[in-house]
Amino acid sequence: MVFQLSYAWSSEKTFTGARSGVSLHSHTSVSKESIGILFEHGARNSLVSWVLEREKQRYFRRFGKPLDFERAYWTSPVTPHEAFVLEADQIRDTLGLDPLVSITDHDEIEANKLLQLIEGGQDIPISVEWTVPVENTFFHFGIHNLPKADADLWHARMQQFRANPTPEALRELLEDLVAQPDVLVILNHPLWDESGIGVELHEQVLLRLLGRTRGLVHALELNGLRTWAENRKVIGIGEQFGIPAISGGDRHGFEPNALLNVTAASSFSEFACEVRDGHSHVVLMNQYRENRKLRCFQTAWDMIREHPQHPFGQVTCLHRSFFIRENGDHAALSSLFTRGTPPLLSKVLWFVRLLESPTLRPALRVALSDGEGLPS
Repeated sequence: MVFQLSYAWSSEKTFTGARSGVSLHSHTSVSKESIGILFEHGARNSLVSWVLEREKQRYFRRFGKPLDFERAYWTSPVTPHEAFVLEADQIRDTLGLDPLVSITDHDEIEANKLLQLIEGGQDIPISVEWTVPVENTFFHFGIHNLPKADADLWHARMQQFRANPTPEALRELLEDLVAQPDVLVILNHPLWDESGIGVELHEQVLLRLLGRTRGLVHALELNGLRTWAENRKVIGIGEQFGIPAISGGDRHGFEPNALLNVTAASSFSEFACEVRDGHSHVVLMNQYRENRKLRCFQTAWDMIREHPQHPFGQVTCLHRSFFIRENGDHAALSSLFTRGTPPLLSKVLWFVRLLESPTLRPALRVALSDGEGLPS
């Protein structure tokens, strides 16, 4: 195993022999992001929890039923074409390398198929961020470069597993994926306790998962939106299991991925083979040194602010957020709230717009600073 780490801000460019820059783990407007998970995480804050409880009670009084956040989701304002250009331009302009961009929407491959049509001549892998239930939590696998002729069949198998997940079925499917010589299997943000079972319990499940899937996970992701302390721990777990670390930006908004890979490979298939052989060279980009919480705040603002020039006409967040009706139909929230923005969202928009103002920006930077250790 050969793992290298470089810094884009360093005067010593240790990746001068690289030919391509690789952007992994990036989301588009095709991704369905659970509003329920957002509110679940927000509810861990006492103030947010109090506001949510008030809105739930108000909703129940008005409609006579509980407010079910699990039936709602939001989508990024970034279209597949915009996402591809955003990532490719950073690689060309900042690293001076040819771009290899792998889009991984949540359990969807449509953005990649669309990009193959509109980005003629580009090496566009068909990839996905696959949600995998494991014990009492879940993990996200980045499955990159599915065979193009059978991509829909592979995607269907992954979704069928989610309906009936078992350790045996997971191992069988991973074995079949790894048998495809150009497919790359990455465990994304492996230490992120996204389901909220507790950091220690989550790590125990992770170690058991890696023990059961030895030889079936090609790399562990260093995530551009997670802390450096967590990413360093991921590197250590990878060394324990003989698995290299790899980059993953997890971009949802308009900030390009903060972590990239560099490689001598000229195609994504060549890069996949390189990583499968245990070689990975990660580059930390300049934005990773900035305040992480401020960067997450900016992404949140990208999600909820208006986009008057949106090519699909999804100007406001109500146009990009959806509710699943009892009959299974998906309705945009803009069609449900015909009398204007709902009270809770109005309060959020007002508050975030206030914090985004240049006057309060320095204060916000200080307020969000929590002393997280950053790479030097």
